[in-house]
Amino acid sequence: MKDWDFLDRQYTLTTIADTFTVTIASPGVFSLTAHGFTEGTLVYFSTTGALPTGLTAGTAYYLIKAGLTADAFEVSTTIDGSAVNTSGTQSGTHTVTTQKYVLPPYTSKPKSVYVTVGSYRYSPKEVTTQKEWDWLNETVQTGDIATHYRIYDGFLELYPKPSTADSVVTINARRTAKDLSLADYTTGNIDIVTKGSQLVTGAGTPAWTAPMAGRWLKITPSNTATADGDGYWYEIARVISSTTLVLRKPYGGTTLATGGAAAYIIGEASLIPEPHDMLPVYEGLKIYFTSVEPNNDKASLYSKLYDDGYNQMVRDQGSKANVVLDDGSGNNLEMINPNLIVDDAGS
Repeated sequence: MKDWDFLDRQYTLTTIADTFTVTIASPGVFSLTAHGFTEGTLVYFSTTGALPTGLTAGTAYYLIKAGLTADAFEVSTTIDGSAVNTSGTQSGTHTVTTQKYVLPPYTSKPKSVYVTVGSYRYSPKEVTTQKEWDWLNETVQTGDIATHYRIYDGFLELYPKPSTADSVVTINARRTAKDLSLADYTTGNIDIVTKGSQLVTGAGTPAWTAPMAGRWLKITPSNTATADGDGYWYEIARVISSTTLVLRKPYGGTTLATGGAAAYIIGEASLIPEPHDMLPVYEGLKIYFTSVEPNNDKASLYSKLYDDGYNQMVRDQGSKANVVLDDGSGNNLEMINPNLIVDDAGS
């Protein structure tokens, strides 16, 4: 329930405007790699040349279920309507924009939103009522500078409708916990990892896969210098191939040269920092020995372990440096221009 810093993370959503290609066919099929759109998403098209017959620049279109894949989609002029057919010829570069972006399923409501347009960053204001949002969108307004946003039904919506600028939407949101259900993975070994680098190379057919991104890697310590890991956990940012992965933070241990053959573990981890990740266990045991199998001594033991650990986590993770709070006394110091004060030298 507490607003812990370690739960917060920054996420980049689908870019506001992307170029696409479309077939001349019935129906017209739009191609855009990893577009991130969902069924019902409202989109608008523009072009530097001419769109095919059947499409009109600036008109609202809705994505439909038919033909919807990670890299392709079809559209209709109405929600759940028939797909638009395209004919004739086309030219120029086509661009698609949308007001609506899917929020990552593993986050809670964003704490802040900003839109980067070139070298400028804009922070839109949140709209919290449906009435205000409807009032803003009485007419379709287009512009690169986002002034408002709202969170609704798992989506983020921007106002005004983004223009064709290749801008990026970024959110800062709290991560949500998930069940830890997968066994540790140890196939193969670590062949190369360099101190200060985020790149890790495996050997012995480790067969790493994309779903391992977000899990944690620990290279096992050893008495052998050529195969000695530092024994700390590093979050995996992404998996490039079956033998190459990228860490979220640079490796801090001793460099392992080619042929290091170090043992390792890839596993799931709690969102709670490692020094405090036993707290849920202590709380669970306290509840168990309080209700399921009453035992005052054990309940008191685990209650104390939990309370002591939680208080330590507050000290480690919950404090802010150089923060002064208003205590409500009304005795806060007034800000004074230092140029109006005579210093010790009498100047």
